[in-house]
Amino acid sequence: MHGKKKTTTGPLLLRIALILLCMTLFSTSMLSGLYAKYTAKNDGDDSARVAKFDVEAAGLSGDVTVDASAGQTNGEYKFTVTNKSEVAVSYDLVITFTEDVPFCNVALANPAGTDVLGIKDGNTITFSKIGSLAPGAKGDPYTVTFILDLDEFTKNASGESVSKTVSFTATIRCTQID
Repeated sequence: MHGKKKTTTGPLLLRIALILLCMTLFSTSMLSGLYAKYTAKNDGDDSARVAKFDVEAAGLSGDVTVDASAGQTNGEYKFTVTNKSEVAVSYDLVITFTEDVPFCNVALANPAGTDVLGIKDGNTITFSKIGSLAPGAKGDPYTVTFILDLDEFTKNASGESVSKTVSFTATIRCTQID
């Protein structure tokens, strides 16, 4: 019986199965390492706070009296704006009269001394973007001058010049700019 060969099919299949198992384990570990690079888990929390908005205007009065009998032709008032906010603001001045008042001119002098033109719409005059203030800043005083047409409303029926009080509401309208 020397002429008979032994078959090695069993151990060959076992070897192939072991090689496939090792390759599967190796590729699985490589794949999981690659997958871990592109996934992450992160825990945490955050919070936000709204900035404080607080603007004050001092000196906004509601009446200007013009005494034509004393030769006065204009009236004026002054106001100052203070920004107590945590943000910068720009502001407008809106003057609303309680009655229709004929004017020759209404001028707003800014702190630099130049006049700012207002837009009249009925009984309202709006001076747009007259100033801006950084957070916590106080502005220089503004002067509003009412130059009145005395012939229109300061003379009574007998033709004498009289005193006239002009009533209005002045409002500062603010806008955040940063």
